[in-house]
Amino acid sequence: MTGYQYRPYTKIDLSVAMEAGVAEALERHFAQHFGGQEDLSFAYWQPSRGMSRYSAILQSVNLPKEDERVLQGNVAFTVEYLSRTLRERPKDCGVALIHSHLGPGWQGMSHDDVVAERDRLAGVVCSQTGLPLVGLTWGTDGSWSGRFWLRTGRHRYAIRQAISVRSVGRRLGLSFHPILRGEQKANPAQAATVSVWGEKAQSQLRRAHIGIVGVGSVGSIVAEALARIGVERITLIDYDRIETRNLDRTLGTVRLDAVLHRRKVAIGRRQVGRSHTSRCSWVRSVPRSLLTEKGLAVALDCDVLISCVDRPLPRSILNAVAYAHLIPVIDGGIIARVDDAGKLMHVDWRIHTVGPGYGCLYCIDALRRSDVALDRDGLLEDPDYVRGLSPADRERYGRRNVFAFSLSVAAHEVLQLVTLISGNQRVGGIGGQVYHGYPGAMEVRESMCCSPECEVGRL
Repeated sequence: MTGYQYRPYTKIDLSVAMEAGVAEALERHFAQHFGGQEDLSFAYWQPSRGMSRYSAILQSVNLPKEDERVLQGNVAFTVEYLSRTLRERPKDCGVALIHSHLGPGWQGMSHDDVVAERDRLAGVVCSQTGLPLVGLTWGTDGSWSGRFWLRTGRHRYAIRQAISVRSVGRRLGLSFHPILRGEQKANPAQAATVSVWGEKAQSQLRRAHIGIVGVGSVGSIVAEALARIGVERITLIDYDRIETRNLDRTLGTVRLDAVLHRRKVAIGRRQVGRSHTSRCSWVRSVPRSLLTEKGLAVALDCDVLISCVDRPLPRSILNAVAYAHLIPVIDGGIIARVDDAGKLMHVDWRIHTVGPGYGCLYCIDALRRSDVALDRDGLLEDPDYVRGLSPADRERYGRRNVFAFSLSVAAHEVLQLVTLISGNQRVGGIGGQVYHGYPGAMEVRESMCCSPECEVGRL
């Protein structure tokens, strides 16, 4: 998917994403007028290319000066404003036109809107940037609508609607196209679930696309939970196969799965198909590592990723994806200490959300750069190297786990997902959580942001 010709974009979904701070700056600009006055602004964006979704990631806003737009109920930009926007455009960025409407919800387009974007902007923006023109509209209730203008012939441009617009921060704001990703009637099978966090949050959860990276002991339980609470679009990513040693920890497996060496994603897909409560269910199983081109591409199709991997290198990739592509990641891990006689001495597990508005895995001390380097060099698979490590380091790399521990980690990952989408901290808490098996205490670590020196936060 390169350039701005219509044909390459026909078989993929389109979406727009922005950091919550960008959304808030635009909302302040639009809200400065009282009554019946619209406003507008240009912005810059960069592409995020997944396997089946192309997203425009807003990078920055170029607000107009006082004399650069005409306010007469409707709003129009001046040639000088457009010229300045193109002149100041950062390298490799596209241009978006964003304007406000005076009603709530996903907004349609007036005749004047179409003329401004299709006839006055699309040609000059596409030819100068090499990327489609993106249009966005803000509704009075905070909803966003989005679209892309793509070339169909000489001086001809056609619209393709985005399926969603995402505002990503401490809360994930999701605006969905009312037809391409519309709402459905209440489902009686989810009555108890809806009674806890409400119809609105349930509607957002239902339509969100959730990816699970790692469908083993924790990931298989997360998949089951998402299916039962009504999430309709789930992507499962894992290259591994079921072995006998997995049977005591992986939900949905039977002995025959180990005998036939079936893929973990196939088991997860089978389990979701049996237990989902939604009126329709779409599950994509991807037998690839996140470290492969396809594994990463399908991850970039998701609105939220739940990390159920225990290796430092894929966790570091998810850490970067959360900020560079504005896809929040909910991550968890378990560490168990066992003495030489095989007696459990202590167990901890932790759950946290990373992405814009949160500290990254490095800054919250959930991942060490040195561990990522060891994993990249293959040393964590070298028994001689691991034997030479300190006892504390051997515990971190030991990957000991049992089903009972996984139940708790998976449950809290799902609760943090609900909080991220609903904004209700009374479901999943105010930040990261660390559980100490003895004396049995949950420590809550209120969310922090990355340090100014962190290269991941700067993404």
